[in-house]
Amino acid sequence: MSTQDQPPKGPHPQSADPTKEGKFIPQTPAPVHATRRWRLRAVAIFLAAFGLLLTLRLFSMQVSAWQEYSPRTVTSAARHTVDDDTPWGVIVDRDGVLLAADRYTYRITATPKRIPAESWGPIAEILWEKAGIPVDQTRNRLAQNSESAYLVLGTDIPFAAGRSLIEEQKSRAAENDALLSHVLISARPRRFYPQGTLASQVIGFVNAERKPVLGVERYYDSFLPSTGVGLPRGGRQTREVLPAATQRFLSQGSEKGLVLTIDRTIQWIIEEELREAVGFYRAEAGSIIVMDPHTGAILGMANWPTFDANTYETENAANFTNSSVSAQYEPGSIFKLITVAGAVDAGAVEPLTVFTDTGTIVVGQRTIQNSTRTAVGLLTVADALAQSNNVVTVQIAQALGQDSFYDYMALFGFGADTNIDLSSEIRGQVKRPGDSAWSPSDLATNSFGQGVAVTPIQMLSSVAAMVNGGKLMRPHVVQARVYGQEVLMTQPTTVHQVLDPATSAMMREMMVHVVETGNTQARVPGYSVGGKSGTAEIATAEGYSEETIASFIGFAPAEEPQFVVLVKLDRPDTTIARWASQSAAPVFKRVTFRLLDHLNIPPDEERLRE
Repeated sequence: MSTQDQPPKGPHPQSADPTKEGKFIPQTPAPVHATRRWRLRAVAIFLAAFGLLLTLRLFSMQVSAWQEYSPRTVTSAARHTVDDDTPWGVIVDRDGVLLAADRYTYRITATPKRIPAESWGPIAEILWEKAGIPVDQTRNRLAQNSESAYLVLGTDIPFAAGRSLIEEQKSRAAENDALLSHVLISARPRRFYPQGTLASQVIGFVNAERKPVLGVERYYDSFLPSTGVGLPRGGRQTREVLPAATQRFLSQGSEKGLVLTIDRTIQWIIEEELREAVGFYRAEAGSIIVMDPHTGAILGMANWPTFDANTYETENAANFTNSSVSAQYEPGSIFKLITVAGAVDAGAVEPLTVFTDTGTIVVGQRTIQNSTRTAVGLLTVADALAQSNNVVTVQIAQALGQDSFYDYMALFGFGADTNIDLSSEIRGQVKRPGDSAWSPSDLATNSFGQGVAVTPIQMLSSVAAMVNGGKLMRPHVVQARVYGQEVLMTQPTTVHQVLDPATSAMMREMMVHVVETGNTQARVPGYSVGGKSGTAEIATAEGYSEETIASFIGFAPAEEPQFVVLVKLDRPDTTIARWASQSAAPVFKRVTFRLLDHLNIPPDEERLRE
């Protein structure tokens, strides 16, 4: 019998006495499981077949719709050049706060070969007077390019200065003065980001060649330009569906725009808390994401370090990466939530099922230990989660079985795109039985988040499914696309049902138990919240290093979650805080308290009394 099929060491799983003080007492009855592994596989096969048919149908519908409603498009040769002046639509947050728009400046060009040498000085004096371009710079450029047919003399000239130059040119032309007849002053759009660094890796930016580089700007590259595609057929509504405040920066003409799910205040809160946490714990980097678990809407997504898209030319390009969707990491103990949820949902264990922690467990060629290097003895599933016990988690995974364990990982979305509408999403890495690199010990290490690579958005989406009734939602950052007088709202999309609703209810209770008895530094005064911390050692070519990634994932309020939050700190100073329960958990507490206040959610005593 293979290692992963052996029964757990110690006594067989048994019911614990819920009357003992300090033990987890579930409020939700266990779901009735008429199925086991065979039905899970059947569901997976059905979902795959249905998904293929749905994909083919949607592809057919969307292709015809985009073609029928697309306005004139420019050729690829005309796009993404220094002479591309195609207007782009505005981007606003969920409340209509302006995040991105075109701002027009002027460019000054000339035809030097048609300008006599005696005119170089007078032209240079005018450009200095009107636009502040140094006299020597203009004169030297004209002299060095005297045979050229095209020369740029100035860019990003302020609007007022450009208009003054145009008036000067008109005035001289009216008097038959040809001094500026071979100088062209033309308005050029440049993308402007009025919020500076706020949400810069989510929004992205458009460079000087009018080429989108990342984020929403890049993902919606086919829609945002005025020459891009229109709205797909079906589901379109009038602008009145949007609140008046949201429409204030959306043009009433034929222009386009995007309304994001991002809440500027939430974004500001998490960016401030992340910046302070990275500084205090001396971390190398970090991320915080906030999601509505019922819709998949991203309310905030912050990474540190960040950048200002207005000055992208002088920024560190390494900071352009949105690590929330484009960087993978080993999640550590927060992944125990996946193991426990799958095992409970499959009927392999219940929250009060008891296992024996002997301090170590051997699986294949690996000896697994608890992080404390101690043995606890008898431990329920709920208490093992609260104490983040590795040995019992391995036994829970063995009780679930390797095939079902990896089937649940796939159902939760690991190893696949979440299909969030942001550029450069990666899938992470998951080894499965049958892969050449997989071994029986991987079941053990994967059960507590080692040897599996995930992205922050995958981890957040999976836990959102865990607390919203069991539905995996597609995360999204665009709430609506606007084209003239029509709007296409983004509808919440359920990828599939992962857990039985009763399992979801039990997971919420167990995550509250974790915060109340284990991750106590995540408690929020006046509110019941749930969550789990994870401290993952960072893998290197030589093995696992002393450096860590500290994370916490949680939700609030407990009985009816309004948001889920992921906090992740890369390489914090372990002399300040060794465990995520001492670093990421307090950050979650501060973020959650501020979000509850911002969203006007009353404390439990007031809210539940109603």
